[in-house]
Amino acid sequence: MTAPGSQAGSTDAFSPSSNPIAALDPDTKSEGLPRDGGPAGLAASGAVALRFSSAAAWLIPISGLVLVLFLVVHLAGVSLAVLDPAGFEQLADVLHRQVWLVPLEVALAAALLLHPLLALVRTAANRRARGAVAGPQRSRRVGGLEGAAALAGRWTPWSGALVLLFLVVHLAQLRLHRPAAGGELAALLAALASPFSLALYGLAGAAVGLHLLQGHESAHRSLGWLEPANRERIRWAGRTLALILGAGFSLLPIALVLRASLAAGTP
Repeated sequence: MTAPGSQAGSTDAFSPSSNPIAALDPDTKSEGLPRDGGPAGLAASGAVALRFSSAAAWLIPISGLVLVLFLVVHLAGVSLAVLDPAGFEQLADVLHRQVWLVPLEVALAAALLLHPLLALVRTAANRRARGAVAGPQRSRRVGGLEGAAALAGRWTPWSGALVLLFLVVHLAQLRLHRPAAGGELAALLAALASPFSLALYGLAGAAVGLHLLQGHESAHRSLGWLEPANRERIRWAGRTLALILGAGFSLLPIALVLRASLAAGTP
């Protein structure tokens, strides 16, 4: 079983136990850390780095899986806007009146901010621990879907950044000023009337799929759930989920616009 935080076969693998001190920024001046370079200072810094690496190894995949669960539920709910607009409006109205909605949104926002922040910090720590390399690193996974997963891994920062940009725009459009009861679909269609928004929604859906193509397996590996016996099942589950969510969120905005256009042209 792979230890939490390891990335077998990944170009960004880092084992905290191999060099815990290197994972800490040498310029860190956190309160409580010895400023001297003696054994006590190195030991304290190494302990802090080891604790952070261990926490990040669990928090990054857990926050990612929480967000994936939300995306599955959200896609199912928004799909009603195409299949049953009246049911979609009723669902939106019921949800907006729940007392647990705001705490849930705060928890999701925390997971959304925690996930990329910890990933960036861990990536920086890994690079410091690795030191200079002779040339560009290459994944051992090549050909077909394996090559696509490796490519998705290299593009993870960009796909994640695109999803964050989309969320900022999406929340500004539909959550900073919640539509009145019965006006959720109209507000969504008004947002999609902009070619920029329509393109951003579609590209963000593709970015979600790309992110999941590598992230699903990586999360299971980091949590120690990926083993030779279940590796292929987890990989194909991740690929299927990436296809469903990526295609779903990419095509749903187009389907909504087309449905609205057909409805407007109906006598």
